[in-house]
Amino acid sequence: MSRERRLAYLSLETPRPGQASQTHIAEIIASLEACGWEVELFATTQGGASTRSSFLRRLLDYVRIQARLVRRLGDFDAVFIRSHFMALPLALLARWRKVPVVQEINGTPADIGVTYPALKPLSPVFSWLYRVQYRAASHLIAVTSGLADWAREFAGHDRVSTVSNGANTELFRPEGPTAGLEGRYVAFVGGLVAWHGIDTMLAALARPDWPQGVRLVIVGDGVKRGKLGSVPADGRLLWLGRLPYGDVPPVLRGALAALCVIEDQDGRSASGVAPLKLFEAMACGVPVIASDLPFQAEIVRQAAAGLVVPPADPAAIAAAVKVLAEAPDKASALGRNGADYVAREASWQQRGREIDRILSERAREAGR
Repeated sequence: MSRERRLAYLSLETPRPGQASQTHIAEIIASLEACGWEVELFATTQGGASTRSSFLRRLLDYVRIQARLVRRLGDFDAVFIRSHFMALPLALLARWRKVPVVQEINGTPADIGVTYPALKPLSPVFSWLYRVQYRAASHLIAVTSGLADWAREFAGHDRVSTVSNGANTELFRPEGPTAGLEGRYVAFVGGLVAWHGIDTMLAALARPDWPQGVRLVIVGDGVKRGKLGSVPADGRLLWLGRLPYGDVPPVLRGALAALCVIEDQDGRSASGVAPLKLFEAMACGVPVIASDLPFQAEIVRQAAAGLVVPPADPAAIAAAVKVLAEAPDKASALGRNGADYVAREASWQQRGREIDRILSERAREAGR
């Protein structure tokens, strides 16, 4: 019997419960373990946009976790890095030690300037840090095809594959309990941040053509939470805050539709988006209302799983909600199409098999 393969998973973006990054990391680890990998997570505790840790504390955390992994590099057959500009030391040392490194890319270096505007002047430095890592990597995995095309040009090689997000189809499925919320509603699940279209959703809710008797239910938290207080207290908006992961599917199952109206703030979505919320809503059999951005719009159209609207367009969102509210049979058909698509092509088990193939090939090439 062959020995179990060992993988080190490095995340310098601190995984926190309730955030998409934590879900993504946990699901990939579980799916790779199901494929026969023994996975050990090396993650920081001070990083992330939601923390108030000082730069010095974050820097020390970056150094600490990479030093711990460097000491044990020989124990692993491969290293999987959730791409981060500060992972350069580990990426280069692993290459020097002939341990294959696979980098997972979830965005471009420009995203740093969007999340942290004060750091925009340092964009050339961040680009250099990423470029050196990507050129040295055994393989790059991008979450959208547009991002994969960007990575090929940026890194200067073709060792690039697309492996998108997915859904836990054991948890997110059409069958199961609903949350028992009164009346009809449209759901949004995710971080309350500008590029998720929070302001646009609220503007759509305030329009006279938003259908009567349909509420907007929001699950999540973030810097835009203060905007929710500007909505009149007339019952049209229900904010549930951040819920445990297992409590999200019942909210989705009971929804008329799910909003995935990401916006292209400062060009951060130009290479495409593949948000967890899209796949999870589809997996629950709920039609999605998605903004017309690369990759996610293609999936919605290909699967006939919902309606596509222009980004940052409150009128279009309100009109889409009205269409689905007035055509329940159409909404049900779109929801079934989405659930079928995810079960067939976008479960985390499927994603794990795709990543397993890449990791196994790179490990064999390195003689491990």
